[in-house]
Amino acid sequence: MYKPEMIFFDYGHTLCYEPVQDYRAGWTAVLSHAVENRSGISAEELYGLCTGTYRKLYDEMRPLELETDGFQLDATIYDSLGLKFDVSLEELEYIRWSVTEPIFPMEGIEPFLRLCSDMHIRTAVISNLSFSGDVLRRRINEALPYHSFEFILASSECVFRKPSEWIFRRAMGMAGVRPENCWFIGDDVRCDIEGAARSGIWPVWYKSPLKCTYKPEAKTPPRCQFTRVSSWDELGEILRGLI
Repeated sequence: MYKPEMIFFDYGHTLCYEPVQDYRAGWTAVLSHAVENRSGISAEELYGLCTGTYRKLYDEMRPLELETDGFQLDATIYDSLGLKFDVSLEELEYIRWSVTEPIFPMEGIEPFLRLCSDMHIRTAVISNLSFSGDVLRRRINEALPYHSFEFILASSECVFRKPSEWIFRRAMGMAGVRPENCWFIGDDVRCDIEGAARSGIWPVWYKSPLKCTYKPEAKTPPRCQFTRVSSWDELGEILRGLI
């Protein structure tokens, strides 16, 4: 293992913990801001329509390592239903996600990010997410206000999603770094660990003891070389030893 020039981080269940996902509450919050509802759709019907539409797209696109542009999909659904709102669609997206899924910094992540800064290691985020990049940046800025990420890249603005090499290549191109000088830290065996390895980046499997609320635990370990840690303190000790 080597001291990296740059570390890329996954977002969900890596930087931040999401203790609950309540999609019904999120879509109910959306409809509470409607000032025009020409179709007369109820909150429960909106929840069923939107979750079903998202699921169909996920099932078709994710095996191809492609991502849904959730912001534009939401706008399409709202227009088709004749819905108008008392806030902008950007603010509505933020409200829906915040109500659906509160987020909190993972224990130990803030000291680890300070350590990276102290060691002059550059940092950025690569996240698989159908929410827009703008709302992801807003939420990370709120959860981790003292971060020094150079950029935060969501798959929704990249077409491709992890484990596709394209999203990793884009991030490395944005940063001007070579894969052999980088780490990628994430919790997902296929998307994060095997995806980073496919792109030539050293993968660090952050396997938190906290149970992930939105995906099952991997049944098999990564099929590549990797470093495994269960806490940010543990990884900090490893990083200090590489000076």
